[in-house]
Amino acid sequence: MPERVDGLTDQEGKVMDALITAWNEFAKLKVQHPSDVLDFLSCIHQCQQIIGMRILQRDYPQGWPEKN
Repeated sequence: MPERVDGLTDQEGKVMDALITAWNEFAKLKVQHPSDVLDFLSCIHQCQQIIGMRILQRDYPQGWPEKN
């Protein structure tokens, strides 16, 4: 498997890839309510932001400390 170049660990990358897969599969579903698409997309983006914050916390712990 090639090394990731996006700053994510392998495990974080698996989560991010799963989010992308989840969106792609959701997008294939028949729309049942007009708000569902934007709501789902917003949740995917929120999850991606959380994963992205892990890079900041790891690379810049002084400004973005981890909360244990």
